[in-house]
Amino acid sequence: MSGIAGFVSAGGAPVDPARLARMAAALAPRAPDGTRTWSDARCALAHGLLLTGDESTPPPQPCSADGLIHICADARIDGREELARALNAGGIAAAPDDSATLLIHHAYRLWGDACAAHLLGDFAFALWDAPRGRLFCARDHFGVKPFFYARTGGGFLFSSTLDCLAADPAVPAGLDEGWIGDFLVHGDTQDVAATVHSAIRQLQPAHTLVVEDGRVSIRRYWSLPLDEETCYRRPGDYVDHFVHLLRGAVRDRLPGGAASFFLSGGRDSTSLAALATETIARGERTAALRGYTAYYERLMPDREREFTELAANALSIPTEYTAVDPYQAFERWGTPALRRPQPTASALMAIEVDQLSSAARHARVLLTGQGGDAVLRETRSRLTKLAASGRLLRAAREAAEYAWLHGRVPRPGVRTWLHERRGGRPWRAEVPRWVDAGFARRTGLHERVAAWNAGPGIVHPLRPEAYEQLVAPLWPGMFLGYDPGVTGIPVEVRHPYFDVRVVHFLLSIPPSQWYNDKGLLRIGMRGRLPERLLRRPKSPLVDDPLRVRWREQGDGWLGGRRVTEAVAAWVDVGRVPAAAGGRSPEPPEQLWQEIRPLGLSLWLSAQRR
Repeated sequence: MSGIAGFVSAGGAPVDPARLARMAAALAPRAPDGTRTWSDARCALAHGLLLTGDESTPPPQPCSADGLIHICADARIDGREELARALNAGGIAAAPDDSATLLIHHAYRLWGDACAAHLLGDFAFALWDAPRGRLFCARDHFGVKPFFYARTGGGFLFSSTLDCLAADPAVPAGLDEGWIGDFLVHGDTQDVAATVHSAIRQLQPAHTLVVEDGRVSIRRYWSLPLDEETCYRRPGDYVDHFVHLLRGAVRDRLPGGAASFFLSGGRDSTSLAALATETIARGERTAALRGYTAYYERLMPDREREFTELAANALSIPTEYTAVDPYQAFERWGTPALRRPQPTASALMAIEVDQLSSAARHARVLLTGQGGDAVLRETRSRLTKLAASGRLLRAAREAAEYAWLHGRVPRPGVRTWLHERRGGRPWRAEVPRWVDAGFARRTGLHERVAAWNAGPGIVHPLRPEAYEQLVAPLWPGMFLGYDPGVTGIPVEVRHPYFDVRVVHFLLSIPPSQWYNDKGLLRIGMRGRLPERLLRRPKSPLVDDPLRVRWREQGDGWLGGRRVTEAVAAWVDVGRVPAAAGGRSPEPPEQLWQEIRPLGLSLWLSAQRR
């Protein structure tokens, strides 16, 4: 992973070397292997290096293959053989083992602004095309890599690190009230182009950006497919295809050296670990694997360690287990390790930081099972819907097929179907009672929440549930939370379930009951993972980790932290429950949401300091 930054001066003004030096210095915390800069009369680029072991000798950045087009990139490119063949067919000599930076450079030379559509992987990059006097930027399909930008009177600025731009004196101060409203309701922004700073924007996932002649143009280059369908005769054919693609996604994300895994006791992360050990056994990678698991020992029933150990022992993966019961709400809050560039209500963030830090001590690459629930989302109430539409024989046939493949009777999903018929969603957002009424009116917060509750405007013809999950705006924020520019921890986090090839295939599978309950993983991992783990039902935590701490420790559970009047423009502090740091004697209803005003208040205090 790398950090990138740069700017284009406006109106022919010369590049400011002091600004470039400041930007490079802002990248340093995420770049333990050094920073470099480059500039000409109009453009300046900066790059911070974090070596991950993917490339034995990555070229120093910023760099150029022709002396005309210069690039700085935070990129990991997949599908290299296919990309190299396409480049060679277009007359550009390329090899699969070329650096990611060089492959992107070649792609721009051949396809111009369409180059991003030919790339697979996780990337954010900027190319300065000096002969044309234009800056071309792109961000990957799901937004795994961050890309922020701002326009000022002196030009255009960009970086993969938000603080790099927020600290620039030319960037206007001021907070984005739409972002704050989303944070108070949802915990993160629902506008993936917004940041908490009104003058700083994000390039949306699957978009390109061009700066030319003082104008900024943004275009989408990819969308989730809606019209692809894969038809096989047997479920086993779908399983084989899926395992082949998922193994490739894991292989592409394993470095040449050590790799860490966040492991849970479910099927998502353990399946990735199983395929990683298989890849290493085949000699396709040489990574030394180590797992990291967080679990509850006392505060609430939790069998994560039991099932993780079952998988880790079967796969011979050494695993570090951390009991998280002793962690306190907002523990070490305000220390440099837990400072964040945007507000967060993650009161137990110290757990995340310690887990990442442990993983980073073993390797600079960490794989997670994030996205498994989304991409493998089942067709809700499949059997009930078939029966209600009069297709009783089809329902019976699919139920029998499920029982044959999984060895148990399927759930028909009647209650979920009745809930959906009443127009419900699994969870409906509401504007909390403590949100300031005037703030809600001037930002149209109630209207935006109603639009969110209505769901996405597009319904996928085959996999509407998975599609709805994948287009949700939560993912770029989740990825950003792992980024070294946020955490300051030198580890690149990778998510194989967000491989574009895997997602394309899963969205193309016709609905059928055998697919439900993660049928692809249950069947595909037989012989790879213990059967007891594969048969484990979905097991979310039985209680709210914050509420159990409050019940056990009483009013002192926040360590004396209180919501201050700094949030009065957005929050009626008198209506925030005292248990969440406010003044109201009313008991909290949803503590995980009602803690957000305190998170905002603490962030504002840290910003002032």
